Amino acid sequence: MDIQISSRCRKNSGSLRAVAVRLRRFAAVFDDAVKVYVVFAGDPVVRELNLRFRHKDAATNVLSFSLDQADPEDGRLILGEIVISVDTAAREAEAAGMPLERRIEALFVHGFVHLLGYDHEKGGRMALRMREKEGTIMELLAMQGRKRPRKH
Repeated sequence: MDIQISSRCRKNSGSLRAVAVRLRRFAAVFDDAVKVYVVFAGDPVVRELNLRFRHKDAATNVLSFSLDQADPEDGRLILGEIVISVDTAAREAEAAGMPLERRIEALFVHGFVHLLGYDHEKGGRMALRMREKEGTIMELLAMQGRKRPRKH
């Protein structure tokens, strides 16, 4: 998977760089014929997008915009764009006592699973299947982040 990451956020740049490295490692295990765009933004940008596309006048932690179309430049399938509010993620990470990097990764996975067609807002079985898929992908992401033992 080709993952394109951009940042509209100047805060937490070290954490964002670390997450970008892990997401690129994670993307390398997928089919290279697929693209996903990830944007790190602040609450004002996310709030504006949430209002414009979901008619909700509030910031949220992650938004997913499904495209499912071929990139005219290289023919790869663009699954869509994931916009993560670093401001909201930082508040949530602090409240949960977890590193910001882990929270952003979880939000990426949530957005990615939405791009795969899952929607927890439908409730019932779909919500359960979405949680299961998120768990599977979080495990894969965690495996990509672990250092491999060195041979002596």
